Amino acid sequence: MKYPKFGLIRQKFEKGNYPDVFRMVRSELERSNLLARIRKGDRVLITAGSRGIESMNEVLRTCVAAVREAGGEPFLYPAMGSHGKGTAEGQIEVLSHLGITDASIGAPIHPGLQVVEIDRILDSVPVYADRAAVDADHILIVNRIKEHTEYIGDTESGILKMAVVGLGRQPGAETMHRLAVNISYFKAIHVIAGSLFKNLRMLGAVALLEDHSNRLRRVEAIPAGEVLAREPQLLQESKIYKPKLPFEELDILLIDEIGKEISGTGMDTKVVGRIMNVYEKECESPRITRIVVRDLSEKSGGNATGIGLADYTTRKAVEKIDFNATMTNCVSAAAPEKGRIPLAFESDREAIDAAFRTIGIWTSDRVRAAWISDTKSLEWLAVSSALAEAVRNEPRIESYDGERLFDLPYDSAGNLPTLKSFLQSHPGHANHQGQRHSPQQNSEELTVKSEE
Repeated sequence: MKYPKFGLIRQKFEKGNYPDVFRMVRSELERSNLLARIRKGDRVLITAGSRGIESMNEVLRTCVAAVREAGGEPFLYPAMGSHGKGTAEGQIEVLSHLGITDASIGAPIHPGLQVVEIDRILDSVPVYADRAAVDADHILIVNRIKEHTEYIGDTESGILKMAVVGLGRQPGAETMHRLAVNISYFKAIHVIAGSLFKNLRMLGAVALLEDHSNRLRRVEAIPAGEVLAREPQLLQESKIYKPKLPFEELDILLIDEIGKEISGTGMDTKVVGRIMNVYEKECESPRITRIVVRDLSEKSGGNATGIGLADYTTRKAVEKIDFNATMTNCVSAAAPEKGRIPLAFESDREAIDAAFRTIGIWTSDRVRAAWISDTKSLEWLAVSSALAEAVRNEPRIESYDGERLFDLPYDSAGNLPTLKSFLQSHPGHANHQGQRHSPQQNSEELTVKSEE
Protein backbone atom coordinates (compact mmCIF):
# COMPACT_ATOMS: atom_id res chain seq x y z
CA MET A 1 0.00 0.00 0.00
CA LYS A 2 1.43 3.35 -1.01
CA TYR A 3 1.06 5.60 2.01
CA PRO A 4 1.16 9.36 1.73
CA LYS A 5 4.25 11.23 2.87
CA PHE A 6 3.89 12.96 6.22
CA GLY A 7 5.17 16.24 7.59
CA LEU A 8 5.32 17.90 11.00
CA ILE A 9 3.20 20.91 11.81
CA ARG A 10 2.92 22.94 15.00
CA GLN A 11 -0.07 24.92 16.16
CA LYS A 12 1.14 28.26 17.51
CA PHE A 13 -0.68 28.30 20.81
CA GLU A 14 -0.41 31.47 22.82
CA LYS A 15 2.11 31.12 25.63
CA GLY A 16 1.35 33.03 28.81
CA ASN A 17 3.73 34.04 31.55
CA TYR A 18 1.62 32.93 34.45
CA PRO A 19 2.50 33.53 38.10
CA ASP A 20 3.49 30.56 40.22
CA VAL A 21 0.65 28.26 41.26
CA PHE A 22 1.10 28.85 45.00
CA ARG A 23 0.74 32.61 44.61
CA MET A 24 -2.19 32.26 42.19
CA VAL A 25 -4.23 30.02 44.51
CA ARG A 26 -3.41 31.94 47.69
CA SER A 27 -4.35 35.21 46.05
CA GLU A 28 -7.76 33.86 45.00
CA LEU A 29 -8.51 32.34 48.38
CA GLU A 30 -7.75 35.69 50.02
CA ARG A 31 -9.69 37.74 47.44
CA SER A 32 -12.81 35.60 47.80
CA ASN A 33 -12.53 35.23 51.58
CA LEU A 34 -13.54 31.64 50.86
CA LEU A 35 -12.06 30.13 54.02
CA ALA A 36 -13.49 32.71 56.45
CA ARG A 37 -16.11 30.30 57.85
CA ILE A 38 -13.55 27.72 58.96
CA ARG A 39 -13.17 27.48 62.73
CA LYS A 40 -10.41 25.85 64.72
CA GLY A 41 -10.66 22.07 64.50
CA ASP A 42 -13.17 22.02 61.62
CA ARG A 43 -12.69 19.04 59.30
CA VAL A 44 -12.44 20.25 55.71
CA LEU A 45 -12.93 17.82 52.83
CA ILE A 46 -10.96 18.74 49.68
CA THR A 47 -11.79 16.84 46.51
CA ALA A 48 -9.08 15.13 44.45
CA GLY A 49 -10.16 13.80 41.06
CA SER A 50 -8.81 11.22 38.63
CA ARG A 51 -7.82 13.52 35.77
CA GLY A 52 -4.20 14.22 34.92
CA ILE A 53 -4.52 17.97 35.48
CA GLU A 54 -1.27 19.89 35.21
CA SER A 55 -0.31 21.57 38.52
CA MET A 56 -3.06 19.78 40.46
CA ASN A 57 -0.60 18.64 43.11
CA GLU A 58 0.54 22.21 43.72
CA VAL A 59 -3.05 23.44 43.83
CA LEU A 60 -4.01 20.80 46.39
CA ARG A 61 -0.92 21.44 48.52
CA THR A 62 -1.71 25.16 48.57
CA CYS A 63 -5.36 24.57 49.51
CA VAL A 64 -4.30 22.18 52.29
CA ALA A 65 -1.82 24.70 53.69
CA ALA A 66 -4.37 27.55 53.55
CA VAL A 67 -7.06 25.48 55.31
CA ARG A 68 -4.61 24.50 58.01
CA GLU A 69 -3.57 28.13 58.52
CA ALA A 70 -7.26 29.01 58.91
CA GLY A 71 -7.45 26.51 61.80
CA GLY A 72 -9.08 23.66 59.89
CA GLU A 73 -8.07 20.01 59.61
CA PRO A 74 -7.90 19.28 55.86
CA PHE A 75 -8.19 15.84 54.30
CA LEU A 76 -8.28 14.72 50.68
CA TYR A 77 -11.27 12.86 49.34
CA PRO A 78 -11.01 10.67 46.21
CA ALA A 79 -13.77 12.20 44.07
CA MET A 80 -14.06 10.09 40.94
CA GLY A 81 -17.32 8.15 40.84
CA SER A 82 -16.70 4.66 39.52
CA HIS A 83 -13.04 5.04 38.55
CA GLY A 84 -10.53 2.79 40.29
CA LYS A 85 -13.08 -0.05 40.02
CA GLY A 86 -15.33 1.96 42.32
CA THR A 87 -13.45 0.81 45.45
CA ALA A 88 -11.73 2.86 48.14
CA GLU A 89 -8.42 1.08 47.54
CA GLY A 90 -8.68 1.41 43.77
CA GLN A 91 -9.39 5.13 43.94
CA ILE A 92 -6.48 5.79 46.27
CA GLU A 93 -4.33 3.87 43.79
CA VAL A 94 -5.59 6.11 40.96
CA LEU A 95 -4.50 9.16 42.95
CA SER A 96 -1.14 7.55 43.61
CA HIS A 97 -0.63 7.07 39.86
CA LEU A 98 -1.12 10.83 39.54
CA GLY A 99 1.42 11.55 42.28
CA ILE A 100 -1.26 12.49 44.82
CA THR A 101 -0.44 10.85 48.16
CA ASP A 102 -0.60 11.76 51.84
CA ALA A 103 3.09 12.63 51.74
CA SER A 104 3.09 14.62 48.50
CA ILE A 105 0.10 16.81 49.45
CA GLY A 106 0.63 17.05 53.19
CA ALA A 107 -2.80 15.82 54.25
CA PRO A 108 -4.37 12.38 54.79
CA ILE A 109 -6.42 10.79 52.04
CA HIS A 110 -9.76 9.51 53.29
CA PRO A 111 -9.37 5.71 53.28
CA GLY A 112 -12.99 4.60 53.60
CA LEU A 113 -16.05 4.32 51.43
CA GLN A 114 -19.51 4.45 52.98
CA VAL A 115 -22.24 5.80 50.72
CA VAL A 116 -25.49 6.96 52.27
CA GLU A 117 -28.71 8.33 50.83
CA ILE A 118 -29.23 11.97 51.81
CA ASP A 119 -32.29 12.97 49.79
CA ARG A 120 -34.92 11.98 47.23
CA ILE A 121 -35.61 14.11 44.18
CA LEU A 122 -38.18 13.92 41.38
CA ASP A 123 -40.34 11.77 43.69
CA SER A 124 -38.17 8.65 43.69
CA VAL A 125 -34.57 9.33 42.62
CA PRO A 126 -32.07 8.88 45.47
CA VAL A 127 -29.23 11.34 46.05
CA TYR A 128 -26.07 9.77 47.45
CA ALA A 129 -23.03 11.10 49.27
CA ASP A 130 -20.16 9.45 51.07
CA ARG A 131 -20.38 9.54 54.86
CA ALA A 132 -17.14 11.55 54.84
CA ALA A 133 -18.89 14.33 52.90
CA VAL A 134 -21.95 14.21 55.17
CA ASP A 135 -19.85 14.46 58.32
CA ALA A 136 -17.37 17.08 57.07
CA ASP A 137 -17.71 20.55 58.54
CA HIS A 138 -16.87 22.05 55.15
CA ILE A 139 -16.43 20.81 51.57
CA LEU A 140 -14.05 22.50 49.15
CA ILE A 141 -14.41 21.31 45.56
CA VAL A 142 -11.32 21.60 43.37
CA ASN A 143 -11.75 20.89 39.69
CA ARG A 144 -11.01 22.04 36.17
CA ILE A 145 -13.69 23.79 34.11
CA LYS A 146 -13.92 22.37 30.59
CA GLU A 147 -16.25 20.81 28.08
CA HIS A 148 -17.82 17.49 29.04
CA THR A 149 -17.22 14.46 26.86
CA GLU A 150 -20.83 13.22 26.96
CA TYR A 151 -23.03 16.23 26.30
CA ILE A 152 -23.34 19.88 25.27
CA GLY A 153 -24.79 22.36 27.77
CA ASP A 154 -24.42 25.63 29.68
CA THR A 155 -22.33 23.80 32.28
CA GLU A 156 -20.41 20.67 31.46
CA SER A 157 -17.34 19.30 33.26
CA GLY A 158 -16.58 21.36 36.34
CA ILE A 159 -17.76 22.10 39.85
CA LEU A 160 -21.34 20.80 39.68
CA LYS A 161 -20.31 17.62 37.90
CA MET A 162 -17.51 16.98 40.43
CA ALA A 163 -20.01 17.36 43.27
CA VAL A 164 -22.50 14.92 41.75
CA VAL A 165 -20.13 12.23 40.49
CA GLY A 166 -17.33 12.70 43.01
CA LEU A 167 -19.15 13.06 46.32
CA GLY A 168 -21.64 10.32 45.47
CA ARG A 169 -18.98 7.73 44.60
CA GLN A 170 -20.06 4.84 42.36
CA PRO A 171 -23.79 4.84 43.36
CA GLY A 172 -23.98 8.59 42.88
CA ALA A 173 -22.28 8.42 39.51
CA GLU A 174 -24.51 5.59 38.32
CA THR A 175 -27.69 7.31 39.51
CA MET A 176 -26.79 10.51 37.68
CA HIS A 177 -26.01 8.66 34.46
CA ARG A 178 -29.21 6.61 34.66
CA LEU A 179 -31.27 9.75 35.26
CA ALA A 180 -29.50 11.37 32.29
CA VAL A 181 -31.00 8.70 30.03
CA ASN A 182 -34.43 10.05 31.00
CA ILE A 183 -33.92 13.80 31.27
CA SER A 184 -30.44 14.57 29.74
CA TYR A 185 -27.03 14.99 31.35
CA PHE A 186 -27.41 18.70 31.91
CA LYS A 187 -30.70 18.42 33.81
CA ALA A 188 -29.60 15.36 35.79
CA ILE A 189 -26.41 17.01 37.01
CA HIS A 190 -28.17 20.23 37.95
CA VAL A 191 -31.04 18.67 39.87
CA ILE A 192 -28.74 16.36 41.87
CA ALA A 193 -26.19 19.13 42.46
CA GLY A 194 -28.97 21.34 43.81
CA SER A 195 -29.76 18.72 46.44
CA LEU A 196 -26.11 18.24 47.39
CA PHE A 197 -25.51 21.97 47.78
CA LYS A 198 -28.63 22.21 49.96
CA ASN A 199 -27.90 19.22 52.19
CA LEU A 200 -24.12 19.30 52.57
CA ARG A 201 -21.92 21.99 54.12
CA MET A 202 -20.42 23.36 50.92
CA LEU A 203 -17.71 25.94 51.42
CA GLY A 204 -17.23 26.65 47.73
CA ALA A 205 -14.88 25.77 44.92
CA VAL A 206 -11.51 26.43 43.39
CA ALA A 207 -12.00 26.40 39.61
CA LEU A 208 -9.00 25.70 37.38
CA LEU A 209 -8.77 27.09 33.86
CA GLU A 210 -6.12 25.92 31.39
CA ASP A 211 -4.52 27.27 28.23
CA HIS A 212 -4.19 25.61 24.82
CA SER A 213 -1.24 23.55 26.06
CA ASN A 214 -3.08 22.27 29.15
CA ARG A 215 -1.07 24.52 31.44
CA LEU A 216 -2.84 26.11 34.37
CA ARG A 217 -3.69 29.60 33.12
CA ARG A 218 -5.61 30.93 36.09
CA VAL A 219 -7.74 29.88 39.06
CA GLU A 220 -10.87 31.34 40.54
CA ALA A 221 -12.24 30.78 44.02
CA ILE A 222 -16.05 30.75 44.12
CA PRO A 223 -18.26 30.81 47.24
CA ALA A 224 -20.87 28.04 47.25
CA GLY A 225 -23.77 30.43 46.69
CA GLU A 226 -22.22 31.79 43.48
CA VAL A 227 -21.25 28.52 41.77
CA LEU A 228 -24.48 28.08 39.83
CA ALA A 229 -24.27 31.53 38.26
CA ARG A 230 -20.53 31.64 37.72
CA GLU A 231 -19.76 28.21 36.25
CA PRO A 232 -21.50 28.80 32.86
CA GLN A 233 -19.39 31.93 32.38
CA LEU A 234 -16.19 30.06 33.16
CA LEU A 235 -17.12 27.29 30.72
CA GLN A 236 -17.43 29.85 27.92
CA GLU A 237 -14.02 31.23 28.86
CA SER A 238 -12.48 27.75 28.86
CA LYS A 239 -13.69 27.07 25.30
CA ILE A 240 -11.59 29.96 24.00
CA TYR A 241 -8.44 28.19 25.19
CA LYS A 242 -9.39 24.61 24.39
CA PRO A 243 -6.87 22.77 22.18
CA LYS A 244 -8.41 21.25 19.08
CA LEU A 245 -7.41 19.74 15.77
CA PRO A 246 -6.72 22.36 13.08
CA PHE A 247 -8.85 20.46 10.56
CA GLU A 248 -12.62 20.06 10.20
CA GLU A 249 -12.41 16.87 8.10
CA LEU A 250 -10.03 13.91 8.27
CA ASP A 251 -10.00 10.55 6.54
CA ILE A 252 -7.84 8.99 9.26
CA LEU A 253 -6.78 10.04 12.75
CA LEU A 254 -3.99 8.01 14.36
CA ILE A 255 -3.81 8.35 18.17
CA ASP A 256 -0.84 7.00 20.13
CA GLU A 257 -2.73 6.40 23.37
CA ILE A 258 -5.94 6.95 25.28
CA GLY A 259 -6.46 6.98 29.06
CA LYS A 260 -8.56 8.24 31.95
CA GLU A 261 -5.93 10.81 32.91
CA ILE A 262 -6.19 12.21 29.38
CA SER A 263 -9.98 12.40 29.24
CA GLY A 264 -12.96 10.94 31.06
CA THR A 265 -13.66 8.98 27.89
CA GLY A 266 -10.03 8.08 27.20
CA MET A 267 -9.99 10.45 24.24
CA ASP A 268 -11.74 13.83 24.23
CA THR A 269 -15.00 13.36 22.34
CA LYS A 270 -15.15 17.03 21.37
CA VAL A 271 -11.67 16.76 19.81
CA VAL A 272 -12.51 13.68 17.72
CA GLY A 273 -16.12 14.67 17.00
CA ARG A 274 -17.66 11.46 18.37
CA ILE A 275 -19.76 11.60 21.54
CA MET A 276 -21.47 8.30 20.68
CA ASN A 277 -24.22 8.71 23.27
CA VAL A 278 -27.67 7.46 22.27
CA TYR A 279 -29.51 10.03 24.42
CA GLU A 280 -27.45 13.16 23.69
CA LYS A 281 -26.80 15.32 20.65
CA GLU A 282 -23.80 14.32 18.52
CA CYS A 283 -20.96 16.69 17.61
CA GLU A 284 -21.20 18.39 14.23
CA SER A 285 -17.44 18.66 13.81
CA PRO A 286 -14.78 17.57 13.24
CA ARG A 287 -15.78 14.79 10.85
CA ILE A 288 -13.32 11.88 10.99
CA THR A 289 -13.93 8.76 8.90
CA ARG A 290 -11.61 6.33 10.74
CA ILE A 291 -9.85 6.51 14.11
CA VAL A 292 -6.96 4.21 15.01
CA VAL A 293 -5.89 3.89 18.69
CA ARG A 294 -2.44 2.37 19.14
CA ASP A 295 -2.19 1.94 22.91
CA LEU A 296 -3.66 2.39 26.38
CA SER A 297 -1.78 4.70 28.76
CA GLU A 298 -0.08 3.24 31.81
CA LYS A 299 -1.71 5.79 34.15
CA SER A 300 -5.16 4.63 33.09
CA GLY A 301 -4.69 1.50 35.19
CA GLY A 302 -6.28 -0.72 32.55
CA ASN A 303 -9.48 1.34 32.31
CA ALA A 304 -10.10 1.42 28.55
CA THR A 305 -13.27 3.50 28.59
CA GLY A 306 -13.42 5.29 25.26
CA ILE A 307 -11.74 2.64 23.18
CA GLY A 308 -15.15 2.05 21.62
CA LEU A 309 -14.89 5.45 19.95
CA ALA A 310 -12.15 4.04 17.71
CA ASP A 311 -12.59 1.96 14.58
CA TYR A 312 -9.32 0.04 14.91
CA THR A 313 -6.78 -0.72 17.62
CA THR A 314 -3.90 -3.09 18.39
CA ARG A 315 -3.56 -6.30 20.36
CA LYS A 316 -1.04 -4.47 22.54
CA ALA A 317 -3.76 -2.06 23.67
CA VAL A 318 -6.34 -4.79 24.23
CA GLU A 319 -3.95 -6.86 26.34
CA LYS A 320 -3.62 -3.94 28.76
CA ILE A 321 -7.36 -3.69 29.39
CA ASP A 322 -8.67 -4.35 32.88
CA PHE A 323 -12.12 -5.51 31.84
CA ASN A 324 -13.57 -5.24 35.33
CA ALA A 325 -12.48 -1.61 35.69
CA THR A 326 -13.68 -0.79 32.19
CA MET A 327 -17.07 -2.48 32.65
CA THR A 328 -17.61 -0.79 36.02
CA ASN A 329 -16.92 2.60 34.52
CA CYS A 330 -18.98 2.11 31.34
CA VAL A 331 -22.01 0.59 33.08
CA SER A 332 -21.97 3.24 35.82
CA ALA A 333 -21.82 5.89 33.12
CA ALA A 334 -24.67 4.26 31.16
CA ALA A 335 -22.33 4.27 28.17
CA PRO A 336 -21.62 0.68 27.11
CA GLU A 337 -20.70 1.96 23.66
CA LYS A 338 -17.49 3.43 25.08
CA GLY A 339 -16.23 0.00 26.15
CA ARG A 340 -16.73 -1.86 22.86
CA ILE A 341 -13.52 -3.38 21.51
CA PRO A 342 -12.67 -2.29 17.96
CA LEU A 343 -11.00 -4.64 15.49
CA ALA A 344 -7.56 -5.31 16.99
CA PHE A 345 -4.45 -6.05 14.92
CA GLU A 346 -1.03 -7.45 15.77
CA SER A 347 0.84 -4.38 14.58
CA ASP A 348 0.31 -0.68 14.00
CA ARG A 349 0.86 -1.16 10.30
CA GLU A 350 -1.94 -3.73 9.99
CA ALA A 351 -4.37 -1.46 11.87
CA ILE A 352 -3.41 1.55 9.77
CA ASP A 353 -3.65 -0.50 6.56
CA ALA A 354 -7.21 -1.46 7.55
CA ALA A 355 -8.06 2.19 8.11
CA PHE A 356 -6.76 3.17 4.68
CA ARG A 357 -8.74 0.31 3.11
CA THR A 358 -12.03 1.60 4.58
CA ILE A 359 -12.05 5.30 3.71
CA GLY A 360 -13.17 4.92 0.13
CA ILE A 361 -11.15 5.70 -2.98
CA TRP A 362 -8.08 7.82 -2.28
CA THR A 363 -4.70 8.83 -3.61
CA SER A 364 -1.58 9.44 -1.58
CA ASP A 365 -1.42 13.11 -2.57
CA ARG A 366 -5.02 13.83 -1.51
CA VAL A 367 -5.75 11.67 1.52
CA ARG A 368 -6.26 13.60 4.76
CA ALA A 369 -4.52 11.77 7.61
CA ALA A 370 -3.15 13.02 10.93
CA TRP A 371 -1.07 11.47 13.74
CA ILE A 372 -1.30 12.79 17.32
CA SER A 373 0.04 11.73 20.72
CA ASP A 374 -3.32 12.02 22.49
CA THR A 375 -6.29 14.36 22.48
CA LYS A 376 -4.72 16.67 25.10
CA SER A 377 -1.42 17.09 23.24
CA LEU A 378 -2.32 18.94 20.06
CA GLU A 379 0.46 21.46 19.59
CA TRP A 380 2.51 19.09 17.40
CA LEU A 381 0.98 16.84 14.72
CA ALA A 382 2.31 14.73 11.86
CA VAL A 383 0.02 15.13 8.87
CA SER A 384 -0.23 13.80 5.34
CA SER A 385 1.16 15.88 2.49
CA ALA A 386 -2.31 17.12 1.49
CA LEU A 387 -2.91 18.56 4.94
CA ALA A 388 0.61 19.99 5.19
CA GLU A 389 -0.02 21.82 1.93
CA ALA A 390 -3.48 22.99 3.05
CA VAL A 391 -2.10 24.81 6.12
CA ARG A 392 1.10 26.13 4.54
CA ASN A 393 0.00 29.76 4.72
CA GLU A 394 -2.07 29.56 7.91
CA PRO A 395 -0.67 32.21 10.32
CA ARG A 396 -1.28 30.11 13.44
CA ILE A 397 0.40 26.98 12.07
CA GLU A 398 4.07 26.35 11.39
CA SER A 399 4.67 23.81 8.64
CA TYR A 400 7.46 22.58 6.38
CA ASP A 401 8.14 22.46 2.65
CA GLY A 402 7.79 19.32 0.58
CA GLU A 403 11.46 18.40 0.89
CA ARG A 404 10.96 17.75 4.57
CA LEU A 405 8.22 15.16 4.23
CA PHE A 406 8.89 11.64 5.52
CA ASP A 407 7.56 8.10 5.40
CA LEU A 408 5.81 6.68 8.47
CA PRO A 409 8.75 5.31 10.51
CA TYR A 410 7.70 1.68 11.03
CA ASP A 411 10.16 -0.68 12.68
CA SER A 412 10.81 -4.22 11.44
CA ALA A 413 7.73 -5.49 13.33
CA GLY A 414 5.45 -2.94 11.68
CA ASN A 415 5.12 -0.69 14.73
CA LEU A 416 5.61 3.06 15.07
CA PRO A 417 7.39 4.99 17.80
CA THR A 418 5.21 7.38 19.77
CA LEU A 419 4.92 10.77 18.15
CA LYS A 420 6.59 12.32 21.21
CA SER A 421 9.64 10.08 20.91
CA PHE A 422 9.75 10.68 17.15
CA LEU A 423 9.74 14.42 17.74
CA GLN A 424 12.56 14.13 20.26
CA SER A 425 14.73 12.19 17.83
CA HIS A 426 13.74 14.16 14.75
CA PRO A 427 16.63 16.40 13.64
CA GLY A 428 14.25 19.18 12.63
CA HIS A 429 12.46 19.35 15.95
CA ALA A 430 14.14 21.78 18.34
CA ASN A 431 12.07 21.04 21.46
CA HIS A 432 8.53 21.10 22.80
CA GLN A 433 8.67 24.79 23.67
CA GLY A 434 7.78 25.85 20.14
CA GLN A 435 11.19 27.03 18.93
CA ARG A 436 11.15 27.69 15.24
CA HIS A 437 13.06 25.28 13.03
CA SER A 438 15.97 26.62 11.03
CA PRO A 439 15.02 26.97 7.35
CA GLN A 440 18.64 26.28 6.43
CA GLN A 441 18.63 22.85 8.06
CA ASN A 442 19.64 20.08 5.70
CA SER A 443 16.43 18.63 4.33
CA GLU A 444 18.08 15.25 3.88
CA GLU A 445 18.44 15.02 7.67
CA LEU A 446 14.69 15.42 7.99
CA THR A 447 13.77 12.41 5.87
CA VAL A 448 12.89 9.32 7.87
CA LYS A 449 12.66 6.14 5.85
CA SER A 450 10.33 3.37 6.88
CA GLU A 451 11.91 -0.04 7.31
CA GLU A 452 10.67 -2.53 4.77
